[in-house]
Formats: sequence, C-alpha cells, structure tokens
Amino acid sequence: MLEHPVLKSAELFAEKVRTSSEVERFHIAEQQVNNSQSVQNLIETIKKKQKELVHAKHYEKTVYRMQLEKELDELNDRLDHMPIVLEYQQRQVEMNELLQMIQQVIAQTVSGKLEVETGGVVASGCGSGGACGCGNKHKKTG
Repeated sequence: MLEHPVLKSAELFAEKVRTSSEVERFHIAEQQVNNSQSVQNLIETIKKKQKELVHAKHYEKTVYRMQLEKELDELNDRLDHMPIVLEYQQRQVEMNELLQMIQQVIAQTVSGKLEVETGGVVASGCGSGGACGCGNKHKKTG
C-alpha cells in the first residue's frame, strides 16, 4: 500500500504509537466510560435537556430556558466530577500531549534540515519579514 520508504516508516511509527501505554490507558478509560450505565444515562439526560433548551430558545420561553440552563449546568457538573469521567479526561489530555510532542519533534527535525513552516511566523525567507531582514511585516500562516 505505502511504497515510499518514509511512508512505510511512518506506518511502523504509527503502529508503535498505537500500541503505546498511553494509547492503551486511553482506550481502557474510554471503554469504562462507554460501558458505565450511570455515565451513559447522564449523557442521555443531558442530550434531552439540550434539545429541550433549543426548543425553549426557539419559542422564546425565557423562564423555562433559564430553568433548563440551570439544570444543564448541574448535570454537566455532575458528569464532569464523576471519577470515571475525570480519569477519561486525564487520559485524553495525555494523548493530546503525546501527539503534540510527536508533531513538534517531527516539525523541528524536518525544519532543522529544510526551511519548513511549523505554524505561527514563517521561520525565514523573503516575504515573511523574518530572518531575511527585508522589513516586511510578519505574515501568519494557517
């Protein structure tokens, strides 16, 4: 499927990430949340209340809208403080940090050899106002 050697290496690397302890812990926490009847019931209740809130706003039922907003705040607070949900959220943060570090290492490694944009201000070159010193204002990318 992947002919280019870099793509083959990327596929092997992706497999290493997929089998890492961080990913494994994330999937376990995700399964626990998905299999928790109390969490799923609470999520379902929140979804119903959100639909009711949309209707209350549409039909300009101010008092009912305010009541629903209060109920939703309380339901979301209950959900956010459930230990199983807190664990899942922590695992999401860890996964995100891992993926960001991987992206950063790749970008820095590649940009160390080539002039590649890594987000924000263009690293160098004419037109960016960066390292070339031409005096143009910095242009943001992305």
